[in-house]
Amino acid sequence: MVEVPDTTVSEDCIIDVPVDNTLVIEPGVNAIARAPISGTVEVQQDSVLDARSDVSGTVHLSRGARAVFHGRANGTINIEAGAVMRLLPKATALGTLIVDGTLINEGTRGVNVSGSGTVDDREGSTVRQPNKTLSDGSMVYEG
Repeated sequence: MVEVPDTTVSEDCIIDVPVDNTLVIEPGVNAIARAPISGTVEVQQDSVLDARSDVSGTVHLSRGARAVFHGRANGTINIEAGAVMRLLPKATALGTLIVDGTLINEGTRGVNVSGSGTVDDREGSTVRQPNKTLSDGSMVYEG
């Protein structure tokens, strides 16, 4: 088995190449991702991710972290207390949302939300029901 090292961002940057492994944005760093990300994304304390392309996989926002999504955020998103995630008007997040911080929805989100945080569905946003729910409780969104 070949182990692929994490991609670690330790200074402000623009990411213009696809990331297919774990992306770690270190504390205090501002990162703009203009290429797709697939894998795990760890947005550490007081850092910012501006995802202008699609993100597939698990996203974890640590306390004090911020993230803005312009496209699709597919997979599990975990927003710790004190963290803020914003879905812009054309963005979608249809996976599992664990919100202990704040989710600002100006786009489209799914209904699979848990946690003790705040979900702010702004005017013009959509809360989309799944196309079907499987016997194990899994939700399927098509299209």
